[in-house]
Amino acid sequence: MNWFGAAYYPEHWPRERWKEDARMMAYLGINVVRIGEFSWSVVEKSPGDIDFSLLDEAIEVIYSEGIRVIMGTPTCTPPPWLVKRYPEILQVDRDGLTINAGSRRHYCFNSQVYREETIRIVKAYVEHYGRDPRVIAWQADNEYGCHNSTVCYCENCAIAFREWLKKRYGTLDRLNQRWGTVFWSQVYRDWDEIDPPRRSLSSPNPSLMLDYRRFSSDSVLEYHILQRDIIKKGSRAPLTHNFMVNFTEIDYKKMAEKVDFVSWDNYVMTDYDPDLQALNHDLMRSLKKSSFLVMEQQPGRVNWRVVNEAYPPEQMAFWIKQSMAHGAFGSLVFRFRQLPFGAEQFHSGLLNYDGSTTERAKAFAETVKELRNWKIDRLKKEAAIYIDYENFWIGETDNLNGNFNLLQDGILPLYKTIRSFGYNVDFLFPGDSPSGYSFVCIPSAFKLDPEFLEALQEFEGKIFITAMTSQKDENNNVRLQDNDSFKRLTGIRIIDAAGIKNPVRISFGKDEYIGGFVIEALELTDGCEEMAVYLEGPFKGKPAIVKKGRCYYLSTVGDIELFKELFELAGIKRMANGSARVLRTESNMVLLNPFPYNIRILIDGVVHNLREYEVKVVLPQRI
Repeated sequence: MNWFGAAYYPEHWPRERWKEDARMMAYLGINVVRIGEFSWSVVEKSPGDIDFSLLDEAIEVIYSEGIRVIMGTPTCTPPPWLVKRYPEILQVDRDGLTINAGSRRHYCFNSQVYREETIRIVKAYVEHYGRDPRVIAWQADNEYGCHNSTVCYCENCAIAFREWLKKRYGTLDRLNQRWGTVFWSQVYRDWDEIDPPRRSLSSPNPSLMLDYRRFSSDSVLEYHILQRDIIKKGSRAPLTHNFMVNFTEIDYKKMAEKVDFVSWDNYVMTDYDPDLQALNHDLMRSLKKSSFLVMEQQPGRVNWRVVNEAYPPEQMAFWIKQSMAHGAFGSLVFRFRQLPFGAEQFHSGLLNYDGSTTERAKAFAETVKELRNWKIDRLKKEAAIYIDYENFWIGETDNLNGNFNLLQDGILPLYKTIRSFGYNVDFLFPGDSPSGYSFVCIPSAFKLDPEFLEALQEFEGKIFITAMTSQKDENNNVRLQDNDSFKRLTGIRIIDAAGIKNPVRISFGKDEYIGGFVIEALELTDGCEEMAVYLEGPFKGKPAIVKKGRCYYLSTVGDIELFKELFELAGIKRMANGSARVLRTESNMVLLNPFPYNIRILIDGVVHNLREYEVKVVLPQRI
């Protein structure tokens, strides 16, 4: 059964309205709602006074219409009485300032007091709802790390960080050696001398910075496991957590191992880019190599951007269809009804402020009817992009060009190029195998997993690698270039590198292209051939693109036009022509038009016409 629904907050509305809301939900085709994730102060108005009667009554009303519930644990929003009683649970920022309560996500993951309170309240929820058949799934907390809350610098974290370091390094001698603490006289003689990388006059140690990001991500996982163990012990319903769009502060690959299915919140963060939303869908599917749920689907206008633009109902319908095409088994709109009070007053919903239906609600109902029996077919293995979450952290702590964003500038252009050629995209992670893919792309992977690198040696498809890959070691130190696997694979040695403020021209094929952010001077070994050269800049006349066997190395950061030419010259067959997108399964093709106008796409000599925002399944006999 595919899940379609919305986030619903019965505590926001009079009890006498609930039956009408449930009736409207059923009319719109909703079969599941998420509730509870912000309900702590409703369930426990004062310490120890736990009362589930409001949620009980709401669930009974909702289920009377055949609608089941995803129950959220309420730990994202500790109530005011808890903060006043235990102010030490609050986060502290890099400047040493305490993050006050008053919104959400203000607790520290390493606060032992808050962990004890978490155990207590989660146990209460699980003991009450763990065996309730109306609860179809659990969501632990809500959006870990949102509002830059992953990293905290309080004394709780300092103590926990030192213990984390002891487990990782064993001895201070090993830590000092790997961190290079002899630089700037930072050699540690006692574990208590190590503090979080709080604000200092100049750049902190890059090794310390990377380890603190690892520790912060692991702290979130440790806190999540605390909830997971309680929920799994008391309930048979599957557990998830709602991941976020474009979010790289937490190692989602590790987090995915601690949930039964991945879910995520599909929002447009800046200017709408359909490929960026698709990238996030493919990433979520790749985390567990399985179908996923969109836990929060933006319905239209949001409240948290500088300019909160409107989106037509037809676009929301496309977003839902796009998610299903990329492997979702359902979609829940955030939110069911627009709220006239609180911090999200201007966030749109399916129902208006007064409870009347909107055009979005009508579009949602039509979409649900269309997708109710949508079959989730596994997408074919065609192309892959390598991701290691630690590389996002390395890029943010120590880089040749501080303007370079690994996701937006490194990964997205390659993703868009691959999709424009008509290929499915999976994401591969450290420890994964590239076997079975036609080609693999490795965009600016500062630190390249040795196991994955070894697997590339045996990979029979084409490999595309961009600048800065394998630049760093696991300690965030510059990697010494020995006669190692990376040199054998690429045929290069990097003899110099620089960040650049402006793009440089490259002579490639019959035309000129541009490279940006960084450039590298390469020394070529036997069997490596030059394909393109720099026409300007400090490395004018030196190789910009080289090839060794099936491996192509670009010594800068390319844009889409450069990658298209590289793919063409490398013999990557174009499987589609046009601005629409195509996804292939074993049984059919799905064609997607994300635009508010009609377009065409050419596939295998056949022209397919698509109406505005249309998602069309092409059956085998028409392929």
